[in-house]
Amino acid sequence: MFEEMLFRLLLATIWIIFAGVRIYYRRKSTRPIDTDEANQTKKKQKLGWLFLVLAIGLLGTIISIIVYLLMPLWILWFPLPLPSIVRWIGAVLGFCTIPFLVWIHRTLGRFWSAELEIKKNHTLMTSGPYSRVRHPMYTVFILFTLSALLIAANLFVTVFAIIVILMFYPISLKEEELLLDQFGDEYRHYMERTGRFLPRIRQAKISDSGQGIEN
Repeated sequence: MFEEMLFRLLLATIWIIFAGVRIYYRRKSTRPIDTDEANQTKKKQKLGWLFLVLAIGLLGTIISIIVYLLMPLWILWFPLPLPSIVRWIGAVLGFCTIPFLVWIHRTLGRFWSAELEIKKNHTLMTSGPYSRVRHPMYTVFILFTLSALLIAANLFVTVFAIIVILMFYPISLKEEELLLDQFGDEYRHYMERTGRFLPRIRQAKISDSGQGIEN
C-alpha cells in the first residue's frame, strides 16, 4: 500500500513539473514581437483525423491519470501486473524527460510552435538535439507517456497512453511532408543523416545550423 502511494506521488510530481515546463515555454512563444516577422505563419499542415485521435488519446490519458491519482478505487479492477522494478524504471524515465524537454525548447527558442507550421524567416534546425534526431520533441513525449504507463501499471491508463504513443509516427510523417515542401533537398539530406525518433548508429558530419519546428 505504501509503495502504491509512493508511485502515485512520483507520477503526480513528474506530471506537474513536465506540465509546468510546457506551459512556461508555450506562454513564452506566444508573446507578441512587433518588430520580428519570424512568428508570422507562412505555411501550415493540417492533421485532420490524426488530430482527433491524438486529442482523444491525450484527453483519455489525462483523465485516467487523474482518476489513478485521486480516485484509485474507481480503476482498481484494471491492474497491469508489472514488477516494482519496472515501475521504478518508469519513474526514472519520467524524470529524465524533463531536462530533455527544456533542452529542446531552449534550442528552438521563439521558433517553437504548438502547431505544424512554417513561419517567415524559418530555417532548418539541425543543432542541439536536432543534430541527431529529426523529432526529439516527439521522442520526449513518447517516453514521458511510456513512463506514466509504467508507473501507473493500470490497463485503463495503458489503453489511452498507447493511442498517444502510436499517433506520433503518422504526425511525424505529416511534419516531414511540410518540411520537404519548404526546404526540399536540404531536408532530404538532413533526413539521410538523422533518425526519426532515435539517433542513427552511424551519422555523417553535420556543419549546418538553423531553426525548425516541433509540436
